[in-house]
Amino acid sequence: MKLLFDFPWYCVLFCLLAGVLYSVILYRRRRPDETALPRPVRLLLPLLRFLSVSLIALLLTAPLVRRNVGTQEKPIIVVAQDRSLSVPADQRDIMSPQLDALGRDYQLVLDTFGSRSTDIAAALASVADRYAGRNLGAVVLATDGIYNQGQNPTAVAQGMAVPVYTVALGDTTQRRDAAIAHVRFNRMAYMGNQFPVEVTVRAHRLAGERATLSISRGGQRLFSKELRYTEGQFTATETLVLDADKAGLQSYTVALTPCEGEASTRNNSRTIAIEVLDGHQKIAFLAAAPHPDISALRQSIEQSPNYEVAVYCPANNVQPEKLKDCSLLVLHNLPTFGNPINLAPLSQIPTIYVIGTQTDLGRFNALHTGLEIVAKSRKTDEVTPSHNAAFALFTLSDDICGRIEQLPPLDAPFGTYRPAASLQTLFTAKVGGVATDRPLVAFCQQEGVRRAFVVGEGLWRWRLQNYLMTGSHADFDQLVEKMVVYTSLQASRDRLQVTHEHIYQENEPVVFQAELYNDNFEPVNDPAVQLTLYKVSEGEKPAGSTYEFNRSGNGYALHLGLLAPGRYDYTASATLAGKSHTAKGSFVVEELNLEELNLTADHTLLATLSSTTGGQMLTPDQLEQLPQLLKERDDLKTVVYSHTRYTELLNLPWLFVLLVLLLAVEWGVRKYFFS
Repeated sequence: MKLLFDFPWYCVLFCLLAGVLYSVILYRRRRPDETALPRPVRLLLPLLRFLSVSLIALLLTAPLVRRNVGTQEKPIIVVAQDRSLSVPADQRDIMSPQLDALGRDYQLVLDTFGSRSTDIAAALASVADRYAGRNLGAVVLATDGIYNQGQNPTAVAQGMAVPVYTVALGDTTQRRDAAIAHVRFNRMAYMGNQFPVEVTVRAHRLAGERATLSISRGGQRLFSKELRYTEGQFTATETLVLDADKAGLQSYTVALTPCEGEASTRNNSRTIAIEVLDGHQKIAFLAAAPHPDISALRQSIEQSPNYEVAVYCPANNVQPEKLKDCSLLVLHNLPTFGNPINLAPLSQIPTIYVIGTQTDLGRFNALHTGLEIVAKSRKTDEVTPSHNAAFALFTLSDDICGRIEQLPPLDAPFGTYRPAASLQTLFTAKVGGVATDRPLVAFCQQEGVRRAFVVGEGLWRWRLQNYLMTGSHADFDQLVEKMVVYTSLQASRDRLQVTHEHIYQENEPVVFQAELYNDNFEPVNDPAVQLTLYKVSEGEKPAGSTYEFNRSGNGYALHLGLLAPGRYDYTASATLAGKSHTAKGSFVVEELNLEELNLTADHTLLATLSSTTGGQMLTPDQLEQLPQLLKERDDLKTVVYSHTRYTELLNLPWLFVLLVLLLAVEWGVRKYFFS
């Protein structure tokens, strides 16, 4: 323990001197009855006053106490229990009897994973992240070894540098079963075209049996074919070509007739949803000069067959009449210095503005797009993105937003930013690592026309860095797709507008956003907005299907959570200024049968996982050996962590007790001898 002072060390001498002076002044003159006091008492009283006054003076200097504190941490044992549907129900809590025995010697943490799908690698990675830098001793993984999502868990387990003890659950017996293993298809098709659906069928121990593969819509069979299982381990892939003859969200059921004695028939059918669009959307890029940003954006947009892209560079000779049938314009560095292009005739077309170093901000501000940038020079800032959690126009997952925040900086104009009240910001700009309220990626809607803004050039670096970080352009492509989808939709004049995804997975929460506009087409969120949900298969309004939106920003948001598979219709309603407004739509929740596709436990994977990490695979009958196996390990030891702690001397309770004791003893002695 060491005392630290903000003042020079010799200030302690002044504290002692104050105690001496106070004692001398108080006890320098002897009273007549004081001469009869014993000598020890005559010395004790000044000493007590000296100590108490010196201590009070020392505390007034507010010194700090530096101490080295040590804490002990027992080895952490994480028990991860697989509770997915592929694990037999009587084995999903098989570790419960062993928890008391393990908890006596270790810090025990019980974890569960799996439900409609199983990702063993993600479960192990979560343990590694949560206990990084801690005294993680071992992981006990109770599972059947079947994973239907994520990567092979062996590589993740090896990177944890702790032994993994696996408990082999499930049954390794190959059972008679047939399943629709995979259905591959495009989420969107165009009216009047044909689209392929590729179906993979797998069958085990059904050699010589026959089944019919079919696909239907609304109870009407569109395709069927008889299959003959020629082998005990049968796999076949069939490509079905269907007509996109009906616009809107279409649901199709792919089914395989079951054979006698199959272990499960739940995996013999799959429901898929495809959105059939009326036609292609045309997107035009206008730029004053070639730039790698244009190529990056174009590559992302052309990932979807929904869009037909044209590039006009340089754009000064383009006639506005050629662009009237475009669904979206992307203007890169336009208007620019010295470019005579007139953008006013294009003001009613949804537009994405990429504002960079060559943008003529004066002419840009004159367009009244919803964002003004006032700059006195052509200086630029290097800005990085910071996600705005209050953004509510559409959703990006937290993982994607987190990775986007790690992308390289863009070159943005330096100046004063003046956003319109309707502007909603997805990413704000960080300058030199300091967060600001400047919009970096933002959206607005004025007079029914939607616009998006990327205030900075250098998007090509984002796409390249995204590939270096993840091995794909998926994050950047999804950001661009969301921007294009939202902006290209010519906003209707309906006062109540509801947005959502058309297709959800069974394990994906259903989320709605809504906007309500007044007579001036300004967003308001004072009135309540309700949504009534109907499941089409039931044909009537189910109980408990009315929900109320929550207010979020200038609009509304509603989180419905997980819904049962099927097609849903909804009606949203609100009353504004005495007038009723409604919005209707539909969406599909697709069923996940991943846990039904593979019913055979993979104990080989578990044995490999344990042996490569220094653990051991156990059967349920061998679980009683687990506590002894852990005790025999030399690397499971209690760790002592030492750290420095700084505390104000004034906050030490024993000093207060000492001070009170000194004053109380002095008062008691004086009271006893002088009363």
